[in-house]
Amino acid sequence: MGIELKEETIAKLRAKLGREPTEDETRSARNELIRRAYAAMATTDLLMRDEAEDL
Repeated sequence: MGIELKEETIAKLRAKLGREPTEDETRSARNELIRRAYAAMATTDLLMRDEAEDL
């Protein structure tokens, strides 16, 4: 899982909003992607630690 390009984020926002997104909307959407990526990494880390402890 990688973070999408800024152009991809803008294209998705354009389709969702039906207009050109503002810089703040773009930044907010990209920050959300980063938060989700960190949450996924943290969850994976916890699950792998639990699994390693069970071995």
